Amino acid sequence: MMTVSGRAWLSALALVAVGGPALAAGDGPDSVSVRQLSKLPDENVFSSLVTNFESQPRALLNGQLYFFTGPRVESYEHRPLTLWATDGTAQGTRSVQDLVPASAVMDPMTLAAVPGRLFFSAWSYSASGRELWTSDGTAQGTHVVRDIQPGVASGVRSPNLPVAFGDSVLFVAEGSEGDSEIWKSDGTEAGTVRIKDVLPGPQGSFPSILGRCGDAMLFSAAGPEGRELWRTDGTEAGTWRVRDIHPGVGSSNPSAITAMGSTCFFTVDDVQHGRALWKTDGTEKGTALVSDLVAGRFEPALSQFTALGDTLLFLAQDGQQVDLWRTDGTEAGTLPVKALPRDITGTVTLVRAGARVYYLTQGTGSGRQLWMTDGTAEKTTVVPLEDAGQQRVPSFLAAWGDELVFYRAPNEWGAELWRTDGTAQGTYRLARVPSSRTYSPSTVVSFGDSLLVPDDSNFQGLSLWRLDRDATAPAFRDCPAHLDVPATHAQGTEMHLPVPTLTGGQAPLTVRTSHPEGTPLSMPMGFGVYYEAEDAQGRVAACAMDVTVADLTPPTIQGCPSELIVNTRSSQGATVYYPPFTVTEESGGDVITSVIPENGSTLPVGTTLVTMTARDRVGNTSTCAFPVTVRDGQPPAAACKVSEVRVEAEGPDGARAWWPEADASDNVSARTTTSRTHSPGDLFPLGITRVQLTRTDEAGNSRACEIQVKVRDSRPPALTCPEDVTLKTAVMSGTRADYPLATAEDTVSPAEILYTPELGTPLAPGMHSVQVTALDRAGNAALCNFHVAVEYDPTSDMSRSLGCSVGSGPASGAGWAALLLLGWTLSRRKKGTEHDA
Repeated sequence: MMTVSGRAWLSALALVAVGGPALAAGDGPDSVSVRQLSKLPDENVFSSLVTNFESQPRALLNGQLYFFTGPRVESYEHRPLTLWATDGTAQGTRSVQDLVPASAVMDPMTLAAVPGRLFFSAWSYSASGRELWTSDGTAQGTHVVRDIQPGVASGVRSPNLPVAFGDSVLFVAEGSEGDSEIWKSDGTEAGTVRIKDVLPGPQGSFPSILGRCGDAMLFSAAGPEGRELWRTDGTEAGTWRVRDIHPGVGSSNPSAITAMGSTCFFTVDDVQHGRALWKTDGTEKGTALVSDLVAGRFEPALSQFTALGDTLLFLAQDGQQVDLWRTDGTEAGTLPVKALPRDITGTVTLVRAGARVYYLTQGTGSGRQLWMTDGTAEKTTVVPLEDAGQQRVPSFLAAWGDELVFYRAPNEWGAELWRTDGTAQGTYRLARVPSSRTYSPSTVVSFGDSLLVPDDSNFQGLSLWRLDRDATAPAFRDCPAHLDVPATHAQGTEMHLPVPTLTGGQAPLTVRTSHPEGTPLSMPMGFGVYYEAEDAQGRVAACAMDVTVADLTPPTIQGCPSELIVNTRSSQGATVYYPPFTVTEESGGDVITSVIPENGSTLPVGTTLVTMTARDRVGNTSTCAFPVTVRDGQPPAAACKVSEVRVEAEGPDGARAWWPEADASDNVSARTTTSRTHSPGDLFPLGITRVQLTRTDEAGNSRACEIQVKVRDSRPPALTCPEDVTLKTAVMSGTRADYPLATAEDTVSPAEILYTPELGTPLAPGMHSVQVTALDRAGNAALCNFHVAVEYDPTSDMSRSLGCSVGSGPASGAGWAALLLLGWTLSRRKKGTEHDA
């Protein structure tokens, strides 16, 4: 910061309102240097959008670029332009108008060059009329090549551009017979001759030179068969009609010659197809239709033929619709590539740079877009030229080597040179160019490895500038495109912006500004603030900012609280009074303040955002906002209606339990919520579980209570005793207890069964009672009993030993057999005894 007149000022960077300086590369170092070659005198840049340097032809001779400058041409006969030349240095940029005598007036649109010579047409009322002139760059070597029409009559009836063809030029002239035919000149009188009388007689063929094709020049001429395609190698024998494309006396009117390798493409109207695309190698046999694009007599207009490798790109316009097409010289290979936006307006120009072709479109809805293509639909896309939501569109396109360069104006006061390779990362600024024109130059001119461009400097006037690749070029940093400066009084302010930082260059550097320190800056208005710096090598850095002075300082609010908290006992809320605050306005004037909700308002329960607003007379506004919370400090009634719930276990996992809850009740909040550690109907384990209920109101107040859920097992097992049992014994003392077992079932836990007397206990003959007890894990017991009768039977053991048991198996059969055998033996003994007796 810096302080002026007791006020604190922010630096220029802190006041930037709009505009980053680059699309992808940020505000990195500019890599192109800018040098002034010369002022362009007498040019009036306000009378047209382009300068003479941009609109008039230029020619290169012996390392020097020749061009025209001077006052605007107002009429056909008013030609006040002067011829200049530059070798790329400030010292070598000068007027060369003295090449021609003062009595001659050059036709600027006719400037052309071949190795070692310039050609142009000039006229003189008192000498030779309008004829073709030549120059070697000296006054002594500048003369009329031949007085084709002797005296004041003109051999060149109307200015036409000579076309270089080897060491000569081809041009259109009228001989002594008054017929217009094609001529050539090598700069000498003897070498300036008519090539061929295509249409003998006084009218002539009125040839129009179309372009070179291989070692010949193609032109159209009106011969006996109408206007058709002709070729010439500069000799009469080598000049003939290529083909009568429109048979008979009709004219095919060829145009738009473009060479791609040894093949040249052009358009003609052959009657059958309308104006269609043709190709030629300069011979009748090699001249053929390529494609009529769309069947029928009427065809779209073809233009902008641009060779890209083995593909020729061109535009086809049918009414308002324009499409990009391609051809490889065959009908099958002539196809549409991409339709241009449907809302396109104006003209479209194809520019080749490296392996891509670029073009600009302007649409009423689509806006200005930069396109890139390699000749395929898939790779015909819009180049991303947006940064932070703002479109950066070029004003024109040009190739610089394999790069595409374009001008853009970041504001109405400045100009910048950019480059792109079709990607966002490869699109960045090369240099800021001194400019105070409200429009950008329409073109740049290649001159060796440099670019030449005319632009109107705020300090140098309209000048010719040279641009060179230079990593050490001086450049201004911190140069925003747009800048808002706050006013300090009713009239505006004074200039107190720091000079933008300079990088690069060679000391000493001279810095100039359009608004020195302390310059009055009026309000409200926008204007350009310029900075220029020139280093020891003559390289110039430029900075142009669009500055607006305005009352930008809002009123200041003091005493704004950060937060207010108010308790209430009413559901209607609370009446709130805000602490006092003050408002100050630095530039004076009335300030309107408001508070919403108003002071003393009844605010509802909850949080209300209170906004204080202060607005000055130009609309600058300050706001102060703080939350006011009206809260309920009392908790709601407890949710517990009982403190204990007892339930009987339903199984080993416990039982489900339910309990009643108290109705919700709160003094302020209309709604409460209840949270529980357990929910009614949950499964609870055996024993005691503590359930906590928490009731919370809308203000966040809460009250907790507890219910004990007791799950108990109080049911005894279901016990089933066996039937009474009778035991027989052959022993007088009795036998051991032997009886079936009882069964017990329990839904909660396994049951243990106890017998008294236990199995195996000795029992004397008689009746015995067996007591059965079933005991679960909770200690619940079930009882039952049954009787065991013990009977003495001396034969019981024998019966058992003989197997006198009832059965049907093999063992029982063997027992019966043994019993019968015993009976038989006893009967025999008895009979024997009786016999002995």
